[in-house]
Amino acid sequence: MDQRETLPPRASFYELVLSLYQQKQKAALLYEDKGVTRASGLITSVFTKEGRHYMQLDNQLEIPIDQIHAINGLFSSDYSEC
Repeated sequence: MDQRETLPPRASFYELVLSLYQQKQKAALLYEDKGVTRASGLITSVFTKEGRHYMQLDNQLEIPIDQIHAINGLFSSDYSEC
């Protein structure tokens, strides 16, 4: 049986995003943008806008952290697409 690593229920990717940003490690992610979308790159910024946490990749793409389904093989517990 296949298994995948998941966050605990109701947990956020915020700490992982912050860690990847501080360590200057590449992030490969799935996020929600009118459907599941892939993105990858270095995280160049972590910030708050309109009460939500965001990350920005080196291609200038801004992604709300609460819209992330998976980062570097770690999935949200409620994501069931794969």
